Amino acid sequence: MTVLKTPPSQLFELAASRQQRIDVSNTATWFFPGSKSRILFVHGFRGDHHGLQAIIGALPDHTCVAPDLPGFGSTGPMATHDLASYGRWLHEFATETGPYDAIVGHSFGSLVVASAVSQGLNQLPVVLINPITTRASSQKSLANKLATAYYRAGQNRIIGNWLLSSGLVTRAMSIGLVKSKKLGVRRFVHDQHAKYFSNFASAESVIQGFHAASTGSVMDYVQFLNSRTLLLAGEQDLVAPISAQYELEAALPEAELVVLAKVGHLTHYECAEEVANSISKFLEDK
Repeated sequence: MTVLKTPPSQLFELAASRQQRIDVSNTATWFFPGSKSRILFVHGFRGDHHGLQAIIGALPDHTCVAPDLPGFGSTGPMATHDLASYGRWLHEFATETGPYDAIVGHSFGSLVVASAVSQGLNQLPVVLINPITTRASSQKSLANKLATAYYRAGQNRIIGNWLLSSGLVTRAMSIGLVKSKKLGVRRFVHDQHAKYFSNFASAESVIQGFHAASTGSVMDYVQFLNSRTLLLAGEQDLVAPISAQYELEAALPEAELVVLAKVGHLTHYECAEEVANSISKFLEDK
């Protein structure tokens, strides 16, 4: 595995230098031109396409397409924000903008990808980064209890929007997830969360999205994931524990698991170059 050399902030800017926004129907979409494979990127919960931009910056030769999920970033909400609806949206989006050589989903994005495949999305090579393999709603950890209480309080008509957009809560979450000891990396992660973590359409879309994220598992869709699959997991991931990643690998017919050392759930920020290198190798080996 190549050791991270380029700071994620620099990779982020490299991607920005070649991006083009071309919306597709009602979906805000960014295209990053390249000469090799076409890759579709699906970001995680509460973020937007910026979350995967550092990885895209480390894939300069590939054409990358990164939409904002409905209800987040610059894309408007759907009628309902459950996994079936997100899967249906992705199926339609990929069909309209394809063909693709691979589809990449990070965290909640892994659930959206799996849902779309279960609804008939063409069997593309799949890359799941920090895939959700344990239902948060069934976990009894203090972190999950606090998250559940937080989103429950977010339903309050008086303080809900303020609470869900709270910079203090966002920073606390960011500090809890980041594992890197490098000051520059930590600063970049906190800046990304501060800028993009509260860019959502409404409190309703966030709360419905949280329910979808906390009650879903990629394990629910293993019977549909029959194509080549690359799993990228953080060794210290508390959101998607490493033990369950091995179970997912064993349950899939053509899966390869790459464990990234000394990182947790923020592999897309903390070791974006390593993630990109793994994706490139995966595509070259097809």
